[in-house]
Amino acid sequence: MMTVRYLSSIAGVFLLMTAAWAKPEAEPTATVSAALYEKLQKTDRLLGQKAYQKARQQLEALLGEAKSGTYEEATVLRSLSSVYALQENYAQAAEYLNKALALKVLPDAQQQQAVLNLGQLYLAAGQSAKAVATLTPWLAQNPNPDAPTHAMIANAYTQLKQYQKALPHINQAIQATKKPDEAWYQLQLALYYEVHDYSAAARVLLRLIRLYPDEKNYWVQLTGLYQQMKDYPRAATIKHLAYKKGLLTSEQDIVELAKIYLYIGAPYKAAALLEQELAAKRLGADTQHRELLANAWILAKAFDNAIKALQAAAGINDKARLHMQLGQLYFEREQWREAIAALKQALAKGGLKDPGSAYLMLGISHYESGDKTQARKAFAEARQYAKHRKAAEQWLSYAER
Repeated sequence: MMTVRYLSSIAGVFLLMTAAWAKPEAEPTATVSAALYEKLQKTDRLLGQKAYQKARQQLEALLGEAKSGTYEEATVLRSLSSVYALQENYAQAAEYLNKALALKVLPDAQQQQAVLNLGQLYLAAGQSAKAVATLTPWLAQNPNPDAPTHAMIANAYTQLKQYQKALPHINQAIQATKKPDEAWYQLQLALYYEVHDYSAAARVLLRLIRLYPDEKNYWVQLTGLYQQMKDYPRAATIKHLAYKKGLLTSEQDIVELAKIYLYIGAPYKAAALLEQELAAKRLGADTQHRELLANAWILAKAFDNAIKALQAAAGINDKARLHMQLGQLYFEREQWREAIAALKQALAKGGLKDPGSAYLMLGISHYESGDKTQARKAFAEARQYAKHRKAAEQWLSYAER
C-alpha cells in the first residue's frame, strides 16, 4: 500500500498571509483612523523589507494604543498574525487571528476570510483537527470554495486519515482547475491507494504519465499497481514502454522487465532483452543473469542458446547445480557424450538437491552410448535413493541382459 506523502509546501501554498490584511476595506461600518492607517502603512513597508522584528514591535505598540474591542484592535491583531505567519510561526499567528475573530467586529466578508485563514494557519502548524473544526462551519456558509481551498481541506482531512472525506475535495479541486498542481494529483493518487480504489489510482497515474512522461516514478508505480491488480499484461506493456523511453536503465529494472515477460508467457522477449543488455554491458555478466537468460531460452525452446548461456554461467561460477542443468539439457537432446560429461561434473562438485536423478540420467546416457558397465554402476548408485529406486532397477535389468 502506498503511504500518503505530505508535501511541506502544500499548506504554505494556500496561506494568504500578507500585510494586505492590515489594510482597511472600503466599508462604511469598518474603518480605522487616518493616523492608524498611516502607521499600518509603515509596518507594511517594513514587511516588504523583511524587517519582521521591527514590524512586530511597532504593531505591538499599536495594539496597546488601540481601543479594546474595536475594529482597529482587530485590524492590528490581524496584522500581527500576518507577521508571525511570514516568519513561519503559524501557531502564534493562529493565536492572534483567533483573538481578532473573538472580538466579532469584522465585517462579514473579512470575518469569513479570517476564518478561512485561521484554518490554513492551523493546518500549517500541524493542528489538523483544529483546521477541520474551523473549516467545517466555514464550508457550511461557503459551499463553493475555490480550487486551492478544496485542496487545502483535502490535505487537512488526509492528515487526520479521513481519506473518504478528503477525496471529494481534492477531486473538486482538480476538476475546477485547467492545470492542476502536480502535488494535487499526487495527493489524489495517495488517497485512492488508501481507500483501495486501485482502478481509480491507475487512471490518475495514466494522467500523470501523460502530463509528465519523463517522470520514471509514475511508470514504475503504474506497473506495480497493475501487478497488484494481477493485470500482468498491462503491467508488462507499461514497463516495456518505459524501457523504450529510456527510463529503465538499472540492472534491477531490466531484470524485472525480463521476469514479467516470462510471467506473461513471452520468454523470447525476455531472452532477447537479456541478450541485448548483456551485450551492451548494461547488465552484469554474472551467474544469476546468465542463468535467467538460459531459463528464458529454455522456455522459448531455443535449446542451443540455452546451452550457451548455461555454459557461460558455469564458466563464471562452477556450481554443481549449473552442470546439472546442462546435463539435463544435453540429456533431453540425446547428446549423450555431453550429458555424461556435465552430469559427472555435477556429481563431482557435490551438494545436488537430487543426486539420484543425476545418477539415473548418467546411467541412461552411458547405456545409450553403449557402455553398459558404466551404466550399471550409475544405476546402482541411483538405486540408493528411494525416489529413483524403481526406475534404476528397471534400467539395471536392461543393462544386465
